[in-house]
Amino acid sequence: MMILGKEKLISLFPNFSEDVQQNGIDLRVGKIRKIVPLEDTGCVNDTKMLPHYEEVDVDVTDGFYRLKPKTYYNVVVDRDIEIPNGYTQLYYIRSTFTRCGLQLLSSVGDNGFKGRLMMGLYNVSENDILVGSNERIIQAVTFENDGTASLYDGIYQEQV
Repeated sequence: MMILGKEKLISLFPNFSEDVQQNGIDLRVGKIRKIVPLEDTGCVNDTKMLPHYEEVDVDVTDGFYRLKPKTYYNVVVDRDIEIPNGYTQLYYIRSTFTRCGLQLLSSVGDNGFKGRLMMGLYNVSENDILVGSNERIIQAVTFENDGTASLYDGIYQEQV
């Protein structure tokens, strides 16, 4: 497995060219949401029971989100992505946020996925963590695969 470099990433993801780094694409905050408590969420017998979310307000004066300690959030990336056939992505939180106590909860970006990425954030620290609106928060590391797997066709395809 080989991680793709900057030039290849720019050619595959031209709408992210300004956010391509040496070995990945920096993904920016589009919005941050909190779960609205429900009775049951999860997946049983392949039936998805997803929570509802409410947007967290951005501090209008300073332009940042304030993430409270020991709280789970959902981050929505600022724009759609299209993962070409033959490629897979793994997602990692940027190191500055790791050092502050923010943990990323993510899954694999399958080949053929098109849409808006959404991932979990958990503030494991005892302090508020400030996240700027449109801040670079996640790095998508892209790998080439053999292209024989079927393309993603799940319920999250082209979801905004």
